[in-house]
Amino acid sequence: MPAFEEFWQKAQTQDEATQVKLFQQLLAERYPEVYNNNVLGGPTDKTFAEVLPLRYAKVHNMVLPKMDLVLRLSRQIGRDLPRYETTFRKTFPDLDYRGRIYFMYSLGGFDGGTRTIEGKQALLFGLDMIAYVYGQDADPAPFFHHEFFHIYHSQFFDGNESVVSALWREGLATYVAKALNPKAEGVNLFGLPLNTPARTQAELPRYARELRAVLDSEKREDYARYFLGGMDEQAATPARSGYYLGYLVAEKLAKRHSLQELAHAKLAQLRPEIEQALTELESGAVSK
Repeated sequence: MPAFEEFWQKAQTQDEATQVKLFQQLLAERYPEVYNNNVLGGPTDKTFAEVLPLRYAKVHNMVLPKMDLVLRLSRQIGRDLPRYETTFRKTFPDLDYRGRIYFMYSLGGFDGGTRTIEGKQALLFGLDMIAYVYGQDADPAPFFHHEFFHIYHSQFFDGNESVVSALWREGLATYVAKALNPKAEGVNLFGLPLNTPARTQAELPRYARELRAVLDSEKREDYARYFLGGMDEQAATPARSGYYLGYLVAEKLAKRHSLQELAHAKLAQLRPEIEQALTELESGAVSK
């Protein structure tokens, strides 16, 4: 992001073609390990330089109204990142992560996620998409803790491609983000659409029952139904409702286990408790 700020100081008054050229010089050529089509997503039959002009124009026009927020978040993270890590390590002192962490202008690639960079796992945050998706309410701390917990959890978790694995992985990460940031709520915990928690809560027994019926499914459509985003806020199943349902499940299990115990546990060990928690949600027994 410091390189992006340098770029923007030089580029903001230039025409689009000049901006693209400066982006290539000051960012893409300096960090080719992340500015490529494999990491950001793009056609494999073209070079990054070939797709950059169109990609830059599309994403930049979308993000430009929030550029001040992108830069504010960059400076905030640069200042507060040691505190985020210290808070995390107090709860999870056995963290063993030796990969890289990138905060970057992702050209619409992601808000957060993991990639393999130069043969090693890396954690990446796209501040352009964090600003675009979360807006002025964006709080980097719970978002960082959610994604960082995935890295930590992978030290122990034996998950697979099933719905129950995704439910526990995302639900526990969401619960940890809340536990480490008690004031966090809404979009900073559950993302978009904004109405997913309320819609899920309104018909909680039904959604919990329907989810429990497909826990062992490894079908892509079942995963997508509960964990992928969508623009239709009136869809039959609220988009990303698996995050909220998983959070409620983790909340119940956390009454009997410490966060360390939950993070270290194998999925098979917790499976009966996860299913029991969903059964309780079907009956309307929500943790208070």
